[in-house]
Amino acid sequence: MSADDDLLARYQGEIVPRSFQAGMVVSSYLVSCVGTVITLELLNRRTSRNGLLNHTLLMSAAISMGGIAIWCMHFVGNRAIILANDELELRVDYSIGFSALSFFIPVLVLLVAFVTIGAGYRISWWRMCCGGMIAGAGMCGMHYVGNASINNYRLIYSGVHIGGAVLIAVFDSIAALSVFFIFRSSWRNSWWKRALSAFLLAGAVSGMHWVASVGTQYRLLRSNTRAQLSQTQAIIVVACLLVFAILFMAGSIIYAIWITRCNTIRAQQVVLATAVFDWSGRILVSSEGLLPSEKITDTYVERTQSDTFNIAHPLFHWMFQVSRNWNSINGMVDGMNNHLARLRKGGRDNKIRLIDDDGQLIKNYDAIFRELFCVAAVSLADKLKEQLVNVGVLWDEILATGVDGLPNKFDRSIDHMLEESAGVGFSERCKIRAARLHEYGRGSLMLLVRRLEHPHDVDRLEAAGFRFAEIHQVCGIIRSRMQIKTRDLKEKLTNMVAFAQGSSVMDPGVHLGFFGVKARVGSFGFDIVAKKGARNLLPTMPIPLERLESWHMDIVRQLDRMNVPHLFQSLGALKKLSPREMFFASQLSDALQALRAWIDDPIFDEAVLTSKVVQVPCRTQAGSNSAKSCTMIALCIMMPIHSSASSPRCEFVPLNFFKVHQMAHKNSPQLAVFTRYVHRELFPIIHAATVSPPQPIYRQAGQASFWRNQLDSLRYLGRSGIKNYAMVEDASSAFGRKSSGHDSDHSGSTIELRNQDLRDGHSSNNDTVSDKTTAHQPSSFGGIMVSQEIQVDIRQIDDISVGMLKPGANMDRVTMVKAGAGFDFGMDPIAGAEDDMRAVAEREKVNEVMTFVDELFAICVDGL
Repeated sequence: MSADDDLLARYQGEIVPRSFQAGMVVSSYLVSCVGTVITLELLNRRTSRNGLLNHTLLMSAAISMGGIAIWCMHFVGNRAIILANDELELRVDYSIGFSALSFFIPVLVLLVAFVTIGAGYRISWWRMCCGGMIAGAGMCGMHYVGNASINNYRLIYSGVHIGGAVLIAVFDSIAALSVFFIFRSSWRNSWWKRALSAFLLAGAVSGMHWVASVGTQYRLLRSNTRAQLSQTQAIIVVACLLVFAILFMAGSIIYAIWITRCNTIRAQQVVLATAVFDWSGRILVSSEGLLPSEKITDTYVERTQSDTFNIAHPLFHWMFQVSRNWNSINGMVDGMNNHLARLRKGGRDNKIRLIDDDGQLIKNYDAIFRELFCVAAVSLADKLKEQLVNVGVLWDEILATGVDGLPNKFDRSIDHMLEESAGVGFSERCKIRAARLHEYGRGSLMLLVRRLEHPHDVDRLEAAGFRFAEIHQVCGIIRSRMQIKTRDLKEKLTNMVAFAQGSSVMDPGVHLGFFGVKARVGSFGFDIVAKKGARNLLPTMPIPLERLESWHMDIVRQLDRMNVPHLFQSLGALKKLSPREMFFASQLSDALQALRAWIDDPIFDEAVLTSKVVQVPCRTQAGSNSAKSCTMIALCIMMPIHSSASSPRCEFVPLNFFKVHQMAHKNSPQLAVFTRYVHRELFPIIHAATVSPPQPIYRQAGQASFWRNQLDSLRYLGRSGIKNYAMVEDASSAFGRKSSGHDSDHSGSTIELRNQDLRDGHSSNNDTVSDKTTAHQPSSFGGIMVSQEIQVDIRQIDDISVGMLKPGANMDRVTMVKAGAGFDFGMDPIAGAEDDMRAVAEREKVNEVMTFVDELFAICVDGL
């Protein structure tokens, strides 16, 4: 009798004794852990019920959980069961049909479970319980269907063990999924917490399997004549799935490392990001918790020591105004891409070279920087699947990013490189060093802010793979991963919500305001006191009046040039007059007292009231497209240069940027003027040469707008009789900088400059709206454009005593334009800083358009 016949005769119809191999038991648990880790990683990236990406993630998670964590674990675990003495003839024989069926059952059941739980970030406990119960049922179902594929044994089950296995599968699944989704909803799901949830979920699978296996007995029906083949088939299938799973995990780790490296590099660059908020104040982030962002350029190259890219810089003012009216550049995007594609690139990284071989800035550097900003905004719009006009408005602050230290080895390598550059001048070497140091130093982050009003916009972005989270949940993640240096990021993001809502606007009526300016410490220019978190607003208090009547103005004129203590005395005396004057004096006194308490700074008492009543932009009525203004009675003061904003409700803002804020509000008539300026500035540059096919890196959406732009250009070429703007400037107001958008030979205006020694290197900081135009240059603006000749005569007023600003023999003079006249002030020059003074003088010339800021600033300078 053969050994096979002997075993069959011995065990046929009998219960075959079994034991367990510890090594395979541990291996089966590790296999299950691999599947659950992948499953939770995929579920973590799911952001919505809709969208192809989310559907793919859902199906992949179901396959990973059902196919690897459960199915593979089952067959690896069954290999740990030793029947008799592990003879080949007594090993289990699997049916291919039932084995395949047992693979698809848990996948489909887990798909239903994950759909039941949902993809939202608000925990629904009934969904969580139902999903956990369905997942547990899928585990148990796969186990017993998989056991049904055994052909050569009849399995005998214990009811107690079946019940125990079901309880373990259901309750452990509910616990593991609850822990995972709670961490996920609170944005505390770091990798080790996801791993902990995965191990707990793998424990549900393994615990159910081994409890059920302990309660299972094997009665032999026949010997296995193809044991080796059956075992090999199962191992091959399991091995293939495990290889795929391991490759996925390795790819996820590599991707995470790559994302971290990209964030580190991007934190050292000039970057444009978007902060999108829904109606409840939640912020849009990627699945990694980052704000969607695009690089503008590697660095801003500073011309002088004081030429720092901040909110006082004219380039930022230009971007700020463009973001209020994206239509001004919407038809020029393709031209910008073509122009950028024609620029010289680096040999290794294929990046645009902003500095030539001689260490000088390339021609039209400012215009190129602006084009890079616009192209980055288009890329952000494409990433969000939005139109450019809906990408958002630029926030009024630049956040510093990057590392704080610099490796000594890298610092020495820069010095060695500059020492070898003997033929390069000192100023050029400084520029090169600044550019290289910036690669390991301070980056700049600008933010486009937008608020979504409709739920379908939120659903569309979530379907595209983005998430909405509470600010307090993700501000720490955003700050650490994007390397934002500010410590009060949560407060800034909260301010962005109000900024996006457009709520930082004055109400119609009459207001009492505080206009306090001071010279800027450490550089040239002036700062103004503004409300903290609302840089477009002065500290004000409403006066319960709709408008000022003539008799109101008579009382205000009586209070002219009085400081705050004298005002209280005079207003107290007015209360003894007629009832209406007494009532107005009481209203003005109450507003003055409230403003004094709100500012809470002793310097407030030194401010003087001016009888010059100004008009300030205010909130418009719903549905109105016209700008509206309110009336403000102002208290003015030229503060000491070392004054600080001691009030927690106030902060200092650059005066020139505050003025730009007043011209860039919603429905402002200056937006149309600025649009014409943008086209006159950029159109000659981007169409200066024959258009060549752009490189793939610069191809963006918008081919239709390009051809529409060309048709508009042909239409303008057939027109005639268009006049040019002309500007005649006196030497005292000529700041010596050409518009960055074009050279002097492109200009159709008349410029008379007696100071010819001013360098062209400062040509970037002229941010005026209509100071230069291009003669007979075709425009892509479309429609009918009417221009006229304007001549501004600027005179200098002498003998003005300005206290500490009194001009002396060695002072430079700055003339500010106001309705055909002007006033001037002097600034003591710092040795070796003549270029800086010329640069800052141009920056103070924000725009030729007069606003209430110019009127009150003139009073501050003239009256002290």
